Amino acid sequence: MRVEAAAAVGAYVQRERDRLVSREPLVRRDRPGAVKVMRTASRRLRSVWHALEQAGTPAAPAAAPAAGTPAGTAADGQPGGLPGEFTWLNEHLGRVRHFDETAHRVAAHAPMSGRAARWTLQRLEESRGPARRELLAVLDGSRYRALVAELDSRADGPVPPGPAGGFGDWFCAAWPALVEGFAAAAAIEDPETRADELHEVRKAAKPVLDTGRSVARAHPGLLRGPLRVLGALHDALGEHQDSTVCRRTIAPWLDEAPDAEVRDALRKLTKHEHAATAAVEARLAVLHRELAGLSPGR
Repeated sequence: MRVEAAAAVGAYVQRERDRLVSREPLVRRDRPGAVKVMRTASRRLRSVWHALEQAGTPAAPAAAPAAGTPAGTAADGQPGGLPGEFTWLNEHLGRVRHFDETAHRVAAHAPMSGRAARWTLQRLEESRGPARRELLAVLDGSRYRALVAELDSRADGPVPPGPAGGFGDWFCAAWPALVEGFAAAAAIEDPETRADELHEVRKAAKPVLDTGRSVARAHPGLLRGPLRVLGALHDALGEHQDSTVCRRTIAPWLDEAPDAEVRDALRKLTKHEHAATAAVEARLAVLHRELAGLSPGR
């Protein structure tokens, strides 16, 4: 059943707020997948608040900045407020998630077993450990607590109907540039540059997808098809990025491998992830045709 845009966005925000705070204890206990879910919720909340601010919502008070950070700015110098604070949180979650995903790919690759697997996973943990300790320090800190408090106060309040009502138009306006950028990135000949540019396309697609999903119940006929295709693109490029990151993380270790057995396993994993990115790229032409064939709002 169709609902008003403000109600749809409000329900979406509350759901993602609950998802974020419910995963925090699981992240602390290092439960598998918890960091990924918490990061996704944080990203979705950032997308919605950024879109609301772009659409004319008065800027929310910034959460308490870290020591030494000017008021109203995030740690990286970008604008503060909830979008800036979620960007800051996502960076810390993303560092741990990167190592988690690579470790998963190592464990799932059959030739990577025995000593080769133990050596590679230990090598990953040497980098993951500090990133996880840093994340736990963030979750224990005043800046994160201020972010959650601000999120709670905003999520439980009404979403302004004016800005929320413009989400459908915002989604439609972003579509052509996304399709054009996707085509340009996929056409790049150099594989490493192409991988980097496809990642930029995915980064551009995330706020469009998140914002569209937040208001989808208010515009079911307008957004159902585009969201399905955009979701498929986002997932495909996510697979591509995870394979690329795994390969780029593992490849430099070929020269550090303690023996030929470990080196051979690393080489096989690198080739496997190279093939995985190629398989994703083989599907991109179909996804581009689907995206280009849609004109949301027309």
